[in-house]
Amino acid sequence: MYIATADWEQLDPAGRHLARARAVAPRLRPGSVFSHISAALMHGWPLVGDAPDRVHVIDPATPAIQHRAGLIRHPGRRPPRVHDRTFQGVPVTNPLETARAVITTEPVHVAAVAVDAGVRAGTLDIADLRHTLPSRPARGSVRAETVLAALHGRHDSVGESFTAIRFVQLGLPPCEPQVEFRYEDGSVDRVDFWFPSLGVVVEFDGRQKYVDPTMLDGRRPSDALWAEKRREDRLRALPAVRTVIRVTWWHLVDLDRLRALFRAHGVRL
Repeated sequence: MYIATADWEQLDPAGRHLARARAVAPRLRPGSVFSHISAALMHGWPLVGDAPDRVHVIDPATPAIQHRAGLIRHPGRRPPRVHDRTFQGVPVTNPLETARAVITTEPVHVAAVAVDAGVRAGTLDIADLRHTLPSRPARGSVRAETVLAALHGRHDSVGESFTAIRFVQLGLPPCEPQVEFRYEDGSVDRVDFWFPSLGVVVEFDGRQKYVDPTMLDGRRPSDALWAEKRREDRLRALPAVRTVIRVTWWHLVDLDRLRALFRAHGVRL
């Protein structure tokens, strides 16, 4: 199977993986089902980092996991639960089964960001997911608990999902997402994360809010930046707020950077 170089170069990592899935679909054995991170991308869930070169399927004719060129076949000990839609005519595992597979096979930050998108969209219920995952002392239970602790339907973006799982990995106390602070004049400031036990507000500071026309809402980037400064000043003036920490994607990709950021604000980890 071939794809034009110009078309390939325009694809992001998820798009390239889906192109590989289209290429292998015609030669899959009957009964095969797209699964794991491949199914997650087919559900439209976000991916942190690069997508794998090999496409994942569950194949009932496979006695043990098989690695082939461009393909990983997983054994199907039971018929997988599939989604009502297909990809290139091949069934796809449903969101719950996809989430279980992603959580048990991918790095915790990759799994949490992907699965949190399903929670945010309402296609996944955390309680249902908890019942399908291994519990202590079973193998994989710690990984499952780590991801579950980071999931929340009020996370508004991929950046917030990524931030939440990093909080869990750092061992920070529980926080509340999307908390509103109300002032005497009736105005309200909503923050991404609030740590009541620490008196710390955390904001995921993505570049998009200063360049995306839909988020600028007719304002100039400089005006949006000034509004954010005034908003932070109001928050810092609240008696309950000890400090405001702004987290960027640069901090999230390296736990040591995020740890250093919190320490620089006087937060012990």
